[in-house]
Amino acid sequence: MQSQPRSPFDRWPIQHRDPNYGYAWYCGRGIIVSQVVAAHGSAAAAHSYHDFEEGILRAKSPELKRCGGLFVIHDWRAMQTYDAEARRVWQERMREREKGYLRGSIVCVARAGALLRMAVQAANVVASVVHGSKVELSDDIEAALREHGIEGPGPGHASLRSDPR
Repeated sequence: MQSQPRSPFDRWPIQHRDPNYGYAWYCGRGIIVSQVVAAHGSAAAAHSYHDFEEGILRAKSPELKRCGGLFVIHDWRAMQTYDAEARRVWQERMREREKGYLRGSIVCVARAGALLRMAVQAANVVASVVHGSKVELSDDIEAALREHGIEGPGPGHASLRSDPR
């Protein structure tokens, strides 16, 4: 795994690093930002990200309730392919959660093939039917961050650091 996140996250303090998935940050206001660094999405990567997300759901429960649930921006620009088990794990972990945990999500992809776009659309169906939220597809991570007023992890969230070096 590369030692630092790619732009625009290369100046953000590392809050969570996982060799299977990449990086993730809790930015306050019920927002998670993540960045995949692998070209291929695996079941191990899906589990790794969802383990982080579940930790945030537990640690920030009162804040998330006030915000109306979790909002997630995924930077998947590095990912080009994924395996079927990864998609199954991702959807299963979403279905297992309390209804309404997710208020929305943006998935930023670059050069996404039809299968990757289909996986995001399948996640959108799960999010819509099970949680009443929407998963949007984008190709501009910086625009997604600007749209939600995100400049980096919020102050006081460094304590979430879980960097297995």
